[in-house]
Amino acid sequence: METERQSLKKKFYQFVMFRLALMIELFRNLKQYFKVALFYQRCDVVKTLGEGQQVKPIPPKVIAVIPHITSVEESQDRQKAVAKIEKLRLTIDSLLASFAHCELTIVIKTVADRHITAYLPEYQINCIQVQEESNLDPMFMGFKCQDEFVKRVDEFDWFLFLEDDILIQDSYLLEKLEKFNTTCGSKRALLFPNRYELWEGTKRYIDLIIDSGLEWNRLSSVEVDGVKFGECTNPHSGFFGLSKDQVKLWIESGREWNNKDLGFGGPRECAATYSLLECFSIYKPHPINLHFFEVRHYDTKYSQLYPELSPDYIFSAIQPKRPVMEEEELTKTLV
Repeated sequence: METERQSLKKKFYQFVMFRLALMIELFRNLKQYFKVALFYQRCDVVKTLGEGQQVKPIPPKVIAVIPHITSVEESQDRQKAVAKIEKLRLTIDSLLASFAHCELTIVIKTVADRHITAYLPEYQINCIQVQEESNLDPMFMGFKCQDEFVKRVDEFDWFLFLEDDILIQDSYLLEKLEKFNTTCGSKRALLFPNRYELWEGTKRYIDLIIDSGLEWNRLSSVEVDGVKFGECTNPHSGFFGLSKDQVKLWIESGREWNNKDLGFGGPRECAATYSLLECFSIYKPHPINLHFFEVRHYDTKYSQLYPELSPDYIFSAIQPKRPVMEEEELTKTLV
């Protein structure tokens, strides 16, 4: 009798647990079904309440002018020009990627028999304008780039100068420039990017590293939406971007420093940076937010020349591993 009673209890328990498990599984299936149903219903609601066809904004017109000079040997021999081809190709690709939402014109300023544009990929050859200058010292080619801005000031909204080994990897570059220009408080303030190299896994802000006496002017710092900018003793970056209004302001100044070697590095650096100081004050993102506005220098020569200077401007996402100690050394250390 007792055995029969236990058997009945066991069967009842199994019956209840089976029904409970069945209900739990049914609830899970229903929950999953309703989640999927709500997902599809949400898509229908989005379609129903959609705003319809959006009016596309008018893309800004941008001109990027690149001074580009090689040796005669490199221009005549693809094998000798491999490194120069790669640098220019990546520079142009970075423009095509960062300004894909714009109406972009790319101009290569060079001299006959001193460029490798014929070795570029066909799609790049089809989208660039090659302008060969004559009777010109190639070191002053950057000033010819400036003249192109002056000549075409009414054709574009933005005017970009960049050396042929500068990579731009920022689709919001124009928005950052516009924000700075409209909120910094001075129409004569220019925002330059910090330039970095990537060497052996470390990011090195080279224009801040190579100036051992670098100073930031605290009196002329500017803060915009929590991002700080300041003037420093080495504003060079191999790049600048001007709005149409800024180019016109520069023209009105007379550009007396045009085609002048002012002694800051040489005519190349003067054309890319220092001649603008005749009319503007140059700011860069402050050390507390260096990465806000930056361009990459494709080469690594400055990182190799100045490997240990100014560690405050050298960054690495990966900390180097500590060397494995020999057992005897480890024992001595512990003792």
